[in-house]
Amino acid sequence: MAALTTTAVVPVSPRSVGGENGQLSLLDKSLETRVNLTRPPDSDNELIKVAALHGAPGMLAVMRARKDYSWFVVLCLRAIEVCIGPRTGKLPVLQACDPVAFSMQMLEMEMIDEIFQVMKDYEHIKDIQRAGLAIIETLVNNDADWRDEVARKGGVGLLCEIAKQRQTSPNILGQVMTCISYLAAEDYIEVMLCQHDALEHVVYVLRQYPKNKELVMRASLALLNLTVCEPHIEELMEKDSILPVLQVFDSHPNNVDLIVVLCGILANFSAKPDVQHLLVREGLFPRVRDAMLLDPHNAVLQVACLKAFVNYSTSADFYMKMEQEGIPTLVGQVMVDHPNDPGVQRFGNYYLGQHTSCPIL
Repeated sequence: MAALTTTAVVPVSPRSVGGENGQLSLLDKSLETRVNLTRPPDSDNELIKVAALHGAPGMLAVMRARKDYSWFVVLCLRAIEVCIGPRTGKLPVLQACDPVAFSMQMLEMEMIDEIFQVMKDYEHIKDIQRAGLAIIETLVNNDADWRDEVARKGGVGLLCEIAKQRQTSPNILGQVMTCISYLAAEDYIEVMLCQHDALEHVVYVLRQYPKNKELVMRASLALLNLTVCEPHIEELMEKDSILPVLQVFDSHPNNVDLIVVLCGILANFSAKPDVQHLLVREGLFPRVRDAMLLDPHNAVLQVACLKAFVNYSTSADFYMKMEQEGIPTLVGQVMVDHPNDPGVQRFGNYYLGQHTSCPIL
């Protein structure tokens, strides 16, 4: 029997594959042209055409027929999201679909029941949660009827449950915060949200993601609407959840848009004397004073800061502390700089002269 001979294997270097200056590429170039059939781009999602041409009734029938397949549910929800969303002009088929009429059909058919159900059935699939939240966000944006429908059908509890499950997902949390902020614009839904611990989820975001500018903006808008009711401020105080607002303030000291919202929250907080003392002790006055100096010509910013100060001006002790910071002089200068702005004049007068308490600003 002939003896076996061993053969040396010479490793191929990247340079020998790509030439003297070449580089070894481990990527399959065909990936660029492949289409993921379960997550295709909108141009290849045939269900968008179905939704656009047959409306909400057609889309609901299709989704019910194949809702046992998670990938199919993702495509259905994306089709609904596109049909009720703003038009970009990239999909000509959407010209046949009126987003307002589509959403009205959804409302008449109580289609949100089906959407909520698949969001619960596939709570472990992030794409379904994302698409479902995007639909809710669009529907409740500026429509009181849809806010009522979402709240009546259990949407408040669903949102808070998603916030609890997705605490490590900033993108999902951002969607939840936006939905909460829109829903809380209705007083009775504000109460419902707090009954489902919405305040806890909002404060969690402020504590865990203080440097995430977009996320804290959404959470701050939600907190602004959730603190119109004074008992909710008391709840925050009892849970030591007042100071995260100042922490966000410190993380974004030059973000005018965010500071305007934060000042609105601080104005709501100022309706409670015990919260006033806590905030003053933690340095509220110099923070808001510095915010006023960020952009003296911005009337919106100045009004927001004045609202944050007004209720403190009724206390002699607080007023003396503000004098030490030069705030009364600054308020007077703001009124001189904005003589024709009704908001500046109104709250400036409250601060300097009338000493009228403003429970909800």
